[in-house]
Amino acid sequence: MTPLNILIIDDTRADHCMYVELLGGESGQYHFLHAYGGGEGLNLYRDHAVDCIVLDYNLPDMNGLDVLRRLGDLEKIVPVVMMTGEGNECIAVMAMKLGAQDYISKKAVTSSALTRTIQHTARRTELLKKMEQYRADLERSNHDLELFANIVAHDLKSPLRAITQHLALIESKVAGMLDEKSHRSLGFALDGAKRMSALIDALFTYARLGFAEPNLDTVDMQAVLDNVRGDLCVPIEETGARITHDTLPCVHGDGLLLSQLLQNLIANALKYCTSTPCVHVSALPDDGRWRISVRDNGIGIPPAQHKKIFAIFRRLHLQEEYPGIGLGLAVCERIVRRHGGAIWVESEAGKGATFYFTLPAATDAVQKRIVYG
Repeated sequence: MTPLNILIIDDTRADHCMYVELLGGESGQYHFLHAYGGGEGLNLYRDHAVDCIVLDYNLPDMNGLDVLRRLGDLEKIVPVVMMTGEGNECIAVMAMKLGAQDYISKKAVTSSALTRTIQHTARRTELLKKMEQYRADLERSNHDLELFANIVAHDLKSPLRAITQHLALIESKVAGMLDEKSHRSLGFALDGAKRMSALIDALFTYARLGFAEPNLDTVDMQAVLDNVRGDLCVPIEETGARITHDTLPCVHGDGLLLSQLLQNLIANALKYCTSTPCVHVSALPDDGRWRISVRDNGIGIPPAQHKKIFAIFRRLHLQEEYPGIGLGLAVCERIVRRHGGAIWVESEAGKGATFYFTLPAATDAVQKRIVYG
């Protein structure tokens, strides 16, 4: 078994000897590094592999809390056990906030207590190191996947763009010379190429939602709705739609993603409606979160399809009836999930639909920082 390297930072040599004796001496289980001041301890910490630090509060050049602050700046995960002869609870609380894993009074320290504390903190830190390595590996994997998605999207779209351009060129040159069947076939090919291009764009957007971390801040959902209404001004004007709302809250989220979420839901409400669309957005507090709803007067969704509609490429209608790709609600579900929330629908066929989703509430400390989508 590899011995644990323990760095003792204490200005009293007698205390160094006490800690070594309590831990069984240089028995092979532990190897000790000795520092008699905060600066000397920080230098040893930088230059050596350290598994645990036993840190005195009272040091000649700085106190133990100052050492903890500087240790935190060095971006290494090493457990620290704070030792003091004062038994001050305020110091203990501050030490734990600054990263110390435990706190022991010199007056109460025993061999079993010190050994147990060091072994426990070492195990916990080993788990933290594994978690940090897992996070780093996951980050690298996400970067590689995003790079792969970019390359695939580019490599797919380049030949598709050429196909679309040449089909359009053929249509413009020979359209008058083709019979009705050939002209229709050429139109089908051109429409198919355009839909494929839109599908690649949508797939890439959906995939990217799984790569990048949301840029979280305080988001004013009223401002998000105002922006969405501006972006959808053309279909709103064409359909004569009425978009109403109650007072909307500030939430903790990514403004751009939440704009996309609300835009997808309202755009669906405009599309899947056989009369003048009426859309109402409201919000209610829900146990530290906000439950936001988007209600419409559209064609509705059969209860058997309520869970299925959030699956990728799930469509309930033929392309000729309602054109689309089947990614809009899947994107909504992924955005909400990335915010730690849930999304669901309540609806019956022919009776409109109400989509609900939950988002974390903005905290009072950040209410002044508003992101407008």
